[in-house]
This record gives sequence, C-alpha cells and structure tokens, in this order.
Amino acid sequence: MIGERIAVTGGAGFIGSNLINKLIERKHEVLSLDNLFVGKRESVPDGCHFHEVDVLSRDARVLLRKFEPDVVIHLAAVHYIPYCNANPERTFEVNVMGTRNILESCEPDLFFFASSAAVYPNLNIPLGEELSGPIDIYGKTKLIGEDLVKLHRSRHFIGRFFNVYGSNDLNPHLIPEIVDQIKRGLREIALGNLTPKRDYIHVDDVTDAIIALLNSDKYGTYNIGTGIEHSVLDIIRMISEDIGEDIRIIQDKERLRKVERESLAADNERLRSAIGWQPRVNFKDGICKLIRS
Repeated sequence: MIGERIAVTGGAGFIGSNLINKLIERKHEVLSLDNLFVGKRESVPDGCHFHEVDVLSRDARVLLRKFEPDVVIHLAAVHYIPYCNANPERTFEVNVMGTRNILESCEPDLFFFASSAAVYPNLNIPLGEELSGPIDIYGKTKLIGEDLVKLHRSRHFIGRFFNVYGSNDLNPHLIPEIVDQIKRGLREIALGNLTPKRDYIHVDDVTDAIIALLNSDKYGTYNIGTGIEHSVLDIIRMISEDIGEDIRIIQDKERLRKVERESLAADNERLRSAIGWQPRVNFKDGICKLIRS
C-alpha cells in the first residue's frame, strides 16, 4: 500500500497540482518540489510542504533526504515539444540528469516515473508497452529516464502518459489554446495541424491511475491513455455542437509542426488487467466542462 510520506517533483505543475490535491484529501504528508519554470506558486495546494528548487540541484537532494519519503512521484520534466526541439541540451539535462539526481537522492519504498507516449515509434496502431522508438528529443530523454529508473529501483512504476488535458494546464498545448480562444469569445480561431489524431485523457483519470498503481504491487510499465483518438477537427466539432455556434478554423503556419504523427493511441489493456482501472471522464464532457468553467 502507498506510504504516508510522499514527495512529488513538478508539484506546482498541471498534473502535479491536481495529484497533490488528491493525496492531501487522502491525508498523506506531501513534499512538493518545483522550480516554477512552468509551474505556478498559486497552483500549489494548501497543506503540502513546498520548496522552489530545481531537480538538478543539491538542494533537491538534501530536501528529499531530510523528508525521507515512502514514495517519490517524479513528474518534473521539460515536455513542451517546441521548447524541447529548440533546447535539446536543456531538455537532456532536466529529463535525464534531473531524473538521475532524484533517483540518487533517497531510498523510497516506491518510485513512480512519469514517462510519455513520445517514447513510441510513428505507427498508426494502438501502441503497447513492448514497443519503443521515439522520434524526437523529448521522447528520447524519457526513454533514457525509464532505463535509469529500472536500473536504480526494483519497486517502480513507469506511467507512459498520453495527451493529458484538464484544469490548470500551464503549457500552451492544443486544448488550452482552443479553450482560451473560445472563452475569449472568438469564433474564428487560429490553429496548426488539424488532421492528426491523439488519445486525450483527463487529468483526473491520470491521477486516479497513479494512485491506484501505487496502492498495488503490480510494478512495471503502463500506458495511461483511453485508447480512443480524436482529431483537432473532432474537438472543434464537439465544442461547436455544445455551444450551438459555428467555429471557423484559420490554419496558422507558425503553429504547424514539421514532425507530426498522424496517430497516437494507447493500448491500455495491461493497466486495465493489472488494477481494474478504466477512464471515467468522457472526452466531450471533459472538453465542454473546460469551456463552461
């Protein structure tokens, strides 16, 4: 079972802040570490021990050793793809060397590593955990991170997140960009690639999966996705139906990505079989709730 004292890196970020809220509700003592490069101090839930610190630093090591966590959940990473492509050295430092620094900082009973669907090759099939073959620097650093976790911790969970959406997303990802433009009253919105399909999963389903895994003894690597794909055009159609208004798309050349997968969907059978998990948030309901919030 999950321990009492839990350390979360990236705790002021999108997934981290949502996760810590649930951990505090469950009466865990939580240490949150974040350098606030993307995360926001105001996103840090009340009731946790927060320190503004970089995962590469000696301070992070000292804080973790002092806290003596039962569980470490390592979410901190550089993961916005355009930034990663423009800054490969920094991406490697944070995602690889930062992961090693955290792994060497303390000896928790359990270690959870946030990996990504970016570790997979460009295949138009549901992707199973036995596959790997990243096509960009971000995916490559995450795959190295997985190897480091396997080397350092026998009792570990690796969660390969697909496209997470929900409240408090702090990166300029597709869904926050669409929601922002719609909430500002725009009905003519600027977007990049329109046809690629992605497996979007609500942050509540992701955080529930993390907690469920940590409360099990089913160690290993798991896809955390719904197995259902939606294109950008699908998303716009859903929102248009919900608000009862037409939405016109302007394709912005500056938003287009040179390397773009046409398909990215999880085979989540391993996670379902291991712990009985299944996503609860219907995609259309989740998107429309963001629009109305």
